[in-house]
Amino acid sequence: MNSSEDKIAEIKNSLRLRMNGIAAKAMKDNCQRYRLVYGVPMHELREIAASHEKDNSIAEKLWASGVREEMLIATMMIPNDEMNEDRIKRYATESPSLEVLMELSRNIDAARMNDDTLLTWADGNDENTAGLSMVAAAKRINLMDDAHTEAMLSKSISLGEKPSYILAKSCAEFIKGYIHEKRIKKTEIEDRIKPLSQSNNKTSRLLYEEIMTEIKYG
Repeated sequence: MNSSEDKIAEIKNSLRLRMNGIAAKAMKDNCQRYRLVYGVPMHELREIAASHEKDNSIAEKLWASGVREEMLIATMMIPNDEMNEDRIKRYATESPSLEVLMELSRNIDAARMNDDTLLTWADGNDENTAGLSMVAAAKRINLMDDAHTEAMLSKSISLGEKPSYILAKSCAEFIKGYIHEKRIKKTEIEDRIKPLSQSNNKTSRLLYEEIMTEIKYG
């Protein structure tokens, strides 16, 4: 085997040694789109990734596996100079879960994308890419100007009307970030999200309930 294959084999072996059957079943039940789940927690995945140098070919092979842990490690092993807008957008489109989108959002700054790009993605047709734009914007909301923040808020509410669980949870991340960062009046956000409570989509109503819980107890 070559060096790249050795490293991949080592990563796979590390995952097998850490496999947690109970956690794996729960994770698999929560997301049927993974080919396989080992049930390894995120902090251990970061430890595994940190023990290897970043490598583009390894990242691509791990990503293509369809295995939860390998896909998450793949997002951590892409060299900064290989992490560009097209790469992130492709991974977003192929992401099987919100968890993967959340990890991808950590790489937004590495790709040097600006707030205009995130807003453009939110306006796009791919729901995963729109979801990524929301969780990425939530993490940098304190750096966004008022115009971009307001535009993303309006978009998060309109996207929340779509019947997509990943998209609804992504929008919730941004709206909760908005509430805490902007310290707005609770009645203001309640009025703006009220249409979600009357939606025929279950995911929209769940989004409304999550935001209302944040408003009351967050």
